[in-house]
Amino acid sequence: MAARKRGDWDRVVTDADAALRLCPGGGREAMKGHYLVGLAMGAKGLHDKSTHHLQKALDAAREANDSIKDEIWRELATANFQRWQLQSETRRAQAKHLRRQLAELLGISSSCGGGGGGEGEGKANTRDLGGGGNDEPMLPPEWAALFNAAAWQDTAVEAPSQFTCPLTMEIFRDPVVVPSGRSYERSALLEHLKKVGRFDPITRQHLSEEQLVPNVSLRAAIELYLEEHPWGWGEVK
Repeated sequence: MAARKRGDWDRVVTDADAALRLCPGGGREAMKGHYLVGLAMGAKGLHDKSTHHLQKALDAAREANDSIKDEIWRELATANFQRWQLQSETRRAQAKHLRRQLAELLGISSSCGGGGGGEGEGKANTRDLGGGGNDEPMLPPEWAALFNAAAWQDTAVEAPSQFTCPLTMEIFRDPVVVPSGRSYERSALLEHLKKVGRFDPITRQHLSEEQLVPNVSLRAAIELYLEEHPWGWGEVK
């Protein structure tokens, strides 16, 4: 922890790896070890290794119902989002290169050189995957549509409403289902029960902490959604 405060990430990895070797069976110490290695790898720009260790830490924290799970989730979300950003930049650069190669094969000049179409059409083409400005070639509509279809991994849209908590309006981290069948973010609902009243925020039915049940199916669906739409990690708070 002291090395983390100093930003000495190499020392963090050395200490955390030693801790993990001392507790191969898992437990809270293993959870903290994976968490610190994950933070260190993220700070060093090794996002694949960072997400691997942070996911292990999150799984252990959930199993132990440790309060640190929300903090780990936020760090995991940051690591996944940064990894997606790097991958997205690479794909866009590759698409830009392919667009120019295709334009050369088709004998199309760049949009700023009078390749056809008015100002509005030129602006529309810069929104295609790989479109970087006025020096981008204006491809025929069928080719532009093909590049747009390939851009789904890098095109952010609003997350489905069933994946967001009605209290926080954010993507669920730890959803729980109540007797009414509705799901809420656990921490937000617990705060409601403590500060507002012991009732369902929407149905107003009486509700106690003992009636909250982890919505494992919803959580699994959200994890799958984020895996397929990694830009969604940027919406996690």
